[in-house]
Amino acid sequence: MAPHPPAVSVVISTRNRSALLARAVERLIHQRVPRGFDFEILVVDNGSTDETRDVVEAMSARCDRVHYVHEPRVGVSFGRNAGIRRARAPIIAFTDDDNVVGETWVATIKELLDAYPDAWAVGGPVLAEWPAAIPAWLNRDHWAPLAIVDYGDRPFYTSARDPRCLLTANLAFRREVFDRIDAFSNDFPRCQDHELLVRLWRAGGRALYAPSLVVGATIPDERLTRRYHHQWHVWHGHFSARMRNEELLDRQGGLRPEPLVGTYLFGVPSHVFAELWRALGQALALLARLHYSAALARWYHSVYLWAYIRHTITRHHPTVRETLADPFRFAAAHFRRHAAGAHMSAARVAFVYLLLAALIGGSLYDIRTGREHWPVSPYAMFSIVDGEASLRCLRIVGVGAGGREMTLLDSNLIAPFDQCRLTSALSRTYTDTSRRSQIHEQLRDCLDRYEERRRAGLHDGEPLAGVRLYEMQWTLQPDAANVETPDSRRFIDAVYQPSVSATF
Repeated sequence: MAPHPPAVSVVISTRNRSALLARAVERLIHQRVPRGFDFEILVVDNGSTDETRDVVEAMSARCDRVHYVHEPRVGVSFGRNAGIRRARAPIIAFTDDDNVVGETWVATIKELLDAYPDAWAVGGPVLAEWPAAIPAWLNRDHWAPLAIVDYGDRPFYTSARDPRCLLTANLAFRREVFDRIDAFSNDFPRCQDHELLVRLWRAGGRALYAPSLVVGATIPDERLTRRYHHQWHVWHGHFSARMRNEELLDRQGGLRPEPLVGTYLFGVPSHVFAELWRALGQALALLARLHYSAALARWYHSVYLWAYIRHTITRHHPTVRETLADPFRFAAAHFRRHAAGAHMSAARVAFVYLLLAALIGGSLYDIRTGREHWPVSPYAMFSIVDGEASLRCLRIVGVGAGGREMTLLDSNLIAPFDQCRLTSALSRTYTDTSRRSQIHEQLRDCLDRYEERRRAGLHDGEPLAGVRLYEMQWTLQPDAANVETPDSRRFIDAVYQPSVSATF
């Protein structure tokens, strides 16, 4: 009689990390499962040159659930696909050699897929096991290069309407899914889990995010360096461009049913250039305020976008590949030709270039941020023309515990808005009598935006009970020392959280 097939096949693809691998497999060997529940552990040696085979075979000798699989073609997709071919169970689960699964991880996968029959796959949080020292700049904005996932404590389906990515460090599929959409693409050394999920979503499938299915991720010291994060974003941008990732999503964040139709520049969607400009502008603005960690996140986002643009352009226009491959060498050659043709010294040409860059760059930065900056700000001139250094505008303030008011001057609290943009938008609405009734809805949006960003960990502001709108007037001081103490203010409107509205 043929042996009864296991309920779950666990696949780990590994290469030259035998020390980490031993810990990961040990946790799988000692899983807590119901009586009569069987599963298998398939460790795929993806071309290792260390002691990987010896480690796995030693574990296999004392636990018949562990099986050694050899795949000489290097690449995690090759390794995982070899595991899929060898697997005997109707459920195939994936984790990595640097992850430690929960004590009931295998049994929980089976329970969840039985409880949710319409789920094609199930995944869950991948939580960091941090080393002793963590850099001050490394916050939630920098989780992607660390392969950390945490979408909260409520289950939901990822789908074409909500295409949030789950990681193969903690992801299991029904076997028939691979018969319908094929296995991992060998063309993607990175982003292969995202590319597979895109095919799943396009085929009408859904993947369940289950907070109870938890995996730990070991974070080595080398992943806590800016160099690592920079390189990760470059490669991520490269393979995202190959996957045409920026063309997959619509304005609401859902997966497009059809290819993107719109304006392209050199084969790149125009909105990608706009997003690159916004990311650079936000990074510069935050650096000016010394919000270094947030600025670093936006800088790395711009690195990813540049890598995306660069790869897409070289794919559509091979003649510019050499220029984009080494832009500094190209710029230096252009500089030398210009200096020779103009019969100018290199120092003079350099000065002209720097002056033009400062003037054009400063103007573009002012346009991007919607503000004027020193030393070319016209505000002093306007004060002389007006005859009085005064300001009257609308401003919202937050309402904290006990009705205490606090200013909301940090643009990170209500991004992408700030008090400058809000003043303009609210003033236009308030002064237009036909639209004045919309003020309340706009304030509600500001309050909801603040709280959503706070719950997501995007700022460290305290919870708000509501927001209030005032018309305020200042007699300006040269150093703006009275920015939080207007001369007068007039209450206009307010919104509060439903649970506290009766208190105010």
